[in-house]
Amino acid sequence: MARSQSIDNELSARFFNDILQLYPLSSRQYRCTDISDIHYCQLGVLRCLSSSTSGEEFLQFHVDQGQADIAPSHFFKALKSRRRLANITSLNDLLADPMKQRIPDPYAQCEELQGWDIYAVDGHYHKAACFDPKSKNAKGELRAIATGHFFRMNLRTHHMSCLGMANPEDGKKKAHDMTVIKRSSADQLRNGAGKGRKVMLVWDKACIDYHHWHKLKHTYGIYFVTLEKSNSAAAIVGVNEFDRADPKNDGIVSDHLVGTSNGVMLRRIIYINPEDGVSYTYLTNDNTLPACQIVLLYKHRWDIEKIFHQFKSKMGERKSWASSLAAKQSHAIFECLAHNLLLLFEKHIGHSEGLHDETESEKQEGRTKGPAGIIRALGNFINTAVQRATQRTQRFIRWVRVWIYRQTPWGDSIARLRQVWAGKTT
Repeated sequence: MARSQSIDNELSARFFNDILQLYPLSSRQYRCTDISDIHYCQLGVLRCLSSSTSGEEFLQFHVDQGQADIAPSHFFKALKSRRRLANITSLNDLLADPMKQRIPDPYAQCEELQGWDIYAVDGHYHKAACFDPKSKNAKGELRAIATGHFFRMNLRTHHMSCLGMANPEDGKKKAHDMTVIKRSSADQLRNGAGKGRKVMLVWDKACIDYHHWHKLKHTYGIYFVTLEKSNSAAAIVGVNEFDRADPKNDGIVSDHLVGTSNGVMLRRIIYINPEDGVSYTYLTNDNTLPACQIVLLYKHRWDIEKIFHQFKSKMGERKSWASSLAAKQSHAIFECLAHNLLLLFEKHIGHSEGLHDETESEKQEGRTKGPAGIIRALGNFINTAVQRATQRTQRFIRWVRVWIYRQTPWGDSIARLRQVWAGKTT
């Protein structure tokens, strides 16, 4: 009996439902009889979710679950395809809309952020693929250069996408963040933001070309917030007054206008976290948002780091899949697709079945208690305004990894998830 290309059980249908619905809207479609676009998309996501350490191991596992036998050479040929890369990139971009509709926006409570698209952006690296070319490093050793991608997370919905590859130059291990920013067009940085909407990019402290940010702000409505580097020579030229009695400003020490050596005016905000006494100094080219909102946004830049941890530790994506540029880019898009689909699927289960991870809820409750079991006092606005799970748990990923292949009724799959989320191993 011929084996179906696409997995045809109910769990898989629900998990990939958005991809199936959005495919007619995607770009660069092509009717391939060997590996259809939908099947290729499923294969890439399933490989990210699998525990396999190589493409051949994954494809062998895939066929052992009763699925179509895909030759490794055919799969890796598909990975090199620029057309397929454009198609899955388009599908991932299209997922932004259903995520906007179904993922609660924790920043909706912040009226000042209406009219803003807000993103955390950072670089993440995979080990080089087995057959990547090697070059001499500073020590004269032959080493392959790690594959770097700059990922972008929508802080409202946690939709993940790719801004571009790192492409380090002159034998360097990593590309400088500012190089990637300058290489990106304004359209790429705005990511489809409508006319009149402002775009805030929350980046780490490598963003030091303030003149370029000045241009992006005044020409394209693109703003940034970052941590100030210790060697910054920005001098205070003015003061922004703020209401120190407002509870939202608890922890804000100062809000100043500062001048840089190249004549660009920025804003410096100093914040001391009341919970641990650690001091932070932020720079931004926005002069309209309250200081507490600037600090809140940067605090949740850490969300993207947690997703990198999910890629690396929970999904086991530590090494590039192949050597071609298109394959490396496709790998990053598949990681984004896997994350976005997992999040949408978890929300679907919560809405349709009323289920939540009881074990994780108990852990969260334990984190709010002190050593004696006494519940800690509620923190300030900045520490408590946004409360949500950033990563999917390992329990959930393991469940999807196994049950997405099983030809069992939806109710049986959910019954097992209920056990898993209750902390039962059998």
